[in-house]
Amino acid sequence: MRIAWMILAGSLSALAWSVSAQPLADAAAAPYLAQLDAQCPQAQLQYLSAGDLRDGLDDFVAGQSSDAQARMRSAEHAQCSSLTAGAACVNLADIGAADQLGLTEKLATSICLDFLRCRGPGDCDHAR
Repeated sequence: MRIAWMILAGSLSALAWSVSAQPLADAAAAPYLAQLDAQCPQAQLQYLSAGDLRDGLDDFVAGQSSDAQARMRSAEHAQCSSLTAGAACVNLADIGAADQLGLTEKLATSICLDFLRCRGPGDCDHAR
């Protein structure tokens, strides 16, 4: 019985690591991930670290209209007001807001242009 509990605990730990390694596995990011897969599937950009994706999102948001920028910042503040909320929360807020604004395709194009490829979680190359 003890071994079964150890296997269960190990499985739960692996699942928790998997979720933390892929913070964009959230359903809110599904349209964005589908666009990445359609536009630059070989790049494997779903593995961008939260910090790298944040950089790409900041570039994307800066290029949008002032109304779109305001809506995205509003979504960030509404969804990530906790002091423990980090870049992954803000990233998801921006991705969700972009989807609501009909900008998912443009967002994926921007990210595909900003990054060359990822070899694994957090192991990615910038295009610049």
